[in-house]
Amino acid sequence: MKITSLTFNHNATFRKAPAFGTTHRYYETTDGKKIGTNTWLFRDDIDWTELSIYEKQHFKDKKKVNMVQFACSDGSEAYTQIISLIENNPSADDKKFFPIKAFDIDPEVIKAAKSKLLKTITFDTASLYMNTDNYDKYFKESDKKLDIKNDINFESSKTLKVADILTDKVVFENADMYKVLAKMEDDSNTILLCRNILGYFDENKIKNFIKLVSEKLKQGSLFLIGELDSAQTSTEKYLKENGFVSVMKHVFKKL
Repeated sequence: MKITSLTFNHNATFRKAPAFGTTHRYYETTDGKKIGTNTWLFRDDIDWTELSIYEKQHFKDKKKVNMVQFACSDGSEAYTQIISLIENNPSADDKKFFPIKAFDIDPEVIKAAKSKLLKTITFDTASLYMNTDNYDKYFKESDKKLDIKNDINFESSKTLKVADILTDKVVFENADMYKVLAKMEDDSNTILLCRNILGYFDENKIKNFIKLVSEKLKQGSLFLIGELDSAQTSTEKYLKENGFVSVMKHVFKKL
């Protein structure tokens, strides 16, 4: 996370907001496996400004864009995508990207996401104040406390209320990504965010999952991964073998 690189120019057309440090917890699956939840806004393994500009240009002829997120956690990644689309080259056509359909297998973090609250630490809140003039547009301080079971609590943590401009543009659901993928329909208009999930899988499971994604996504649709997936597995190799091409860091287009 490189807070210092995320500066803000009040006269700029393209903006970047600083990152929050929010949820840090482990979810135990029914078969006893532990899955880490560690997320925040504007994680820097994707250039969200560049991505939002590309998305608008790439899907300019589409009447609707199907935005789907797996392992959405507390909502940070959905809010990241929404803010990026709102802030960069805004237009009336942006509404076709919403609502984002955000899924997570962990019922506890979905409960947190649906609360319309977001946990931050003092440094993060101060960074947001310093780096954007839109703080109150997206977040307001709350006297409520967001308690997430088994989450790491920092002494300086603060709960923010997420504005309707964000929560109205995303639908959170507790669901298994394999079941969601099985029912997914695509018309070359899908953006599937699957960040830092495959890095927890063994190679064979990754290969099979990407094959499923390749069978579901049609030409022109996008598939997003994270640094963990790229650095610790052969995910990028499997994507290329299954008809995907890299269009920017961690963003792949189906050919």
